[in-house]
Amino acid sequence: MGMRGAFGVMVMLMAVALLCSAGPSGAGSAEITLRAGHDQPLKSMYDEGHTFFARRIAERTGGRIQAQVFPAAQLGSEPAMIDGIRMGSLDLTVAHIANFATVVPDLALFSVSYLFKDKGHLERTIDDPKFQQRVSQIVASKNLGLIVVGYYTAGIRSLYNRKAPVNAPDDLRGMKIRVMANPIEAKIWSTFGGIPTSMPTSEVYSALQAGAIDGGENSPSVIESFKYNEPAPHVALTEHQYSIAPLIMSEKRFNGMNPELQKVFMDVIRETCQYQRKRDAELVAESLERMKVKGTKITQPDKAKFAALATPIQEEVAKNLKVEDLLALVRSHAR
Repeated sequence: MGMRGAFGVMVMLMAVALLCSAGPSGAGSAEITLRAGHDQPLKSMYDEGHTFFARRIAERTGGRIQAQVFPAAQLGSEPAMIDGIRMGSLDLTVAHIANFATVVPDLALFSVSYLFKDKGHLERTIDDPKFQQRVSQIVASKNLGLIVVGYYTAGIRSLYNRKAPVNAPDDLRGMKIRVMANPIEAKIWSTFGGIPTSMPTSEVYSALQAGAIDGGENSPSVIESFKYNEPAPHVALTEHQYSIAPLIMSEKRFNGMNPELQKVFMDVIRETCQYQRKRDAELVAESLERMKVKGTKITQPDKAKFAALATPIQEEVAKNLKVEDLLALVRSHAR
């Protein structure tokens, strides 16, 4: 399909989605209609956040601001939606920080494992105004026309595989592990002892069935939703990455709001992020329980052995990216 044809299909899909997702009062009655996208299924951690935001922003502004939610990658992958914000076809999206790092490489620091000890450490960090200001400064330096307005979470990434329980890094020797497509992820998993293999999400299930890969890593709620635990019934709670997912907005769109609406918008964003993170944790726990019932073998590996291998990589990556101050800020919130 040519570029014009692809663009035409996207426009048509957007128009259909707008019609289908319009609220009871209709988008036409709003002063501002925000198009908000994400790539996860309905009722997922991202969808819970976006749906809450759409409801609350309409309530808090008396319908002056309304949000149309486009779930399940209706408007493309996370990188595609980031491009959509830059082009003006989308107003608000959420992206895993590994995908956001494709346009803001400094943030690749957060692809390194074991930066955060637990959920409290993560939340103390991302709610710290100093952290938010530093990230905003980094994003602004790229002149992308984007701003970060808040932070969702996207579960706690753990390991799944089709072969055997994993209790320590030595158990990974020779296993082909599907990882996200960036060199830091590859370095981490090769250091852990696995053979990192990058491939699209859509190919993972069949690759596990065929033995082309032995396992992968993701949040339990994602493992369950994509049914990876069927061909790969061993889940080790390595909890190697507490996933940050920035809420990204068009700078032009935000600046186009009057100060009164900007304040209400940011109040609702803060409320939304707190709600989304709570629901994300609940979805993780619910997924683990359902997988146990279905026979998935869930184990608690020695995380300290994995973390010891990751610590030098954290420092190496921070130095290479020139964000040693950001790493120090993260570590300052550990308890």
